[in-house]
Amino acid sequence: MRVWDRVGRSAFVACAVGMAWGIRGDYGHVIGAMYPGAVLGLAWVFVAGSSTLRSRMSVIAALTAAGIGAGGQMSYGVLHGYAQADTLPNYAYGFAALFLQGGCWGTFGGGLAGLLAERRAVRTGDWVGLLASVVLGGWLAPALLVDAIGFHINPPRNNIAVAFLGAALGQFAWLAWTRRAAGLRGALYGFVGFGLGMAGGRLLGNAAVHLEVWGYTINHWNVMEITCGFVGGGVFTYGMLGLGRVDPAGEPDEFRLPAVLGAVFVLGVIPAWHRLTRVPEKVAGWGATLRELGHADGLAGTVLRGTDAVCVAAGAGAVLWALALARGWRWPAALPVIGLSVAMLVFQNLTALYFWRPARPGYLDTQTGFWILFAFVLAYPILARPRERALVEPERPVRWGRLILGTAATLGVIVALAGFTNGERTMRTANTRWPVWSWNDGPFPGSRSKP
Repeated sequence: MRVWDRVGRSAFVACAVGMAWGIRGDYGHVIGAMYPGAVLGLAWVFVAGSSTLRSRMSVIAALTAAGIGAGGQMSYGVLHGYAQADTLPNYAYGFAALFLQGGCWGTFGGGLAGLLAERRAVRTGDWVGLLASVVLGGWLAPALLVDAIGFHINPPRNNIAVAFLGAALGQFAWLAWTRRAAGLRGALYGFVGFGLGMAGGRLLGNAAVHLEVWGYTINHWNVMEITCGFVGGGVFTYGMLGLGRVDPAGEPDEFRLPAVLGAVFVLGVIPAWHRLTRVPEKVAGWGATLRELGHADGLAGTVLRGTDAVCVAAGAGAVLWALALARGWRWPAALPVIGLSVAMLVFQNLTALYFWRPARPGYLDTQTGFWILFAFVLAYPILARPRERALVEPERPVRWGRLILGTAATLGVIVALAGFTNGERTMRTANTRWPVWSWNDGPFPGSRSKP
């Protein structure tokens, strides 16, 4: 595969997941993270060029949705506060912790996707072994670090991230022990990609705060979120292209029912779940906001009906996709990722009242950026027309030295650049661990910085 072809395919996934992760910020937690997780699986399978993977697309997307969605249980707001501090020990710790936590977001979805790209089938015993390793690691890490040693990652918040890190190590150990090359590669590139994406996104978010010097403002959290998804999706895909089973002819029928159920979940359930669990808490504020913007009182009801219409349309798409899978029909491989992307993009724009908010001078609206990313997602399959590859490269081993050194060097550069981006402006929303301090506690002890 030529370099530019590889870059183009990776950029397609990066834009799709970057937009999805930015939208995730509006909804949060497990269900919010399931959307970019599903998009990662859909987009990667589309550009992978493997007919066998394509027949498993919905199953892979459901697994990546579950794997990445599980990360929504972790608390990470205070870690971002540390990375916004203006003292080296605090922001170095913050960026390192964000790298580890971002890696825990991405590694499980990446590992599951890689497992389904293995030439060797994954049997029931394999799933049991993997689950046992993850559970054991998830129990052992907090038992040692939190209970025995007394280490807390972001006091006073929870230590679930420590359990996730232990679970990730358990996953790595099982994949390496059982010689699951594609699964291990997916887990590693998912960890590195989303880890660097989270840390690098925080750095860009810190830098974005300084736009006010030129009279511009932007939501620095959205900058971080978009960057996390963009880098995570792009790095994972670049590392995973060329993997996949060689012979698609022997695909067993046992995957047909899971594929149908996966299609219903990814395109039908995920948008509807957002509607049922995340929209009701927003409706109360819509009326007041729309009145302040000069709109009629009944518009809030129209917005709510609009979200219902999006869910109905997505559900119809899920039924059509499931029918195609059940009948064994061929279908355009780009449609699921485009369909889920446009459904959730319009859904988010409705719930954020984007269509009714006037432009504000000097405000850079990241929701407009979502449309720019989606434009690339829509244009790439039409203009590039990536071809399927009848044969794929053998499962190549991970170059551990290059991966570790490159990752450490990149993280080091991020920490070094934070010395220039962090200061009085970032301290306005910062936290520190040494001493324990939050921006709403008043001026930082011993510093002239003001919140």
